Amino acid sequence: MSVIQFESVVEGNIIRIPEQYIGQIPTVVAVTIVDIERPRLNRRIRKELPDINDFPAVFDTSGWKFDREEANERR
Repeated sequence: MSVIQFESVVEGNIIRIPEQYIGQIPTVVAVTIVDIERPRLNRRIRKELPDINDFPAVFDTSGWKFDREEANERR
């Protein structure tokens, strides 16, 4: 399966295919529509998303010793 990606304007329920792709597109295709004029998450929603500091600590790891060599050791 090959992927061809381009931007187009919908005019009267018709999506125009750029000239450079006309000979490459098969007769049966899957179409995914993405609105490129609006951001995927609006600013209000982004502000409401939790930050890493909003999650409470489940474990106190301040006293843990991390040894990279020991962690990567195969047993």
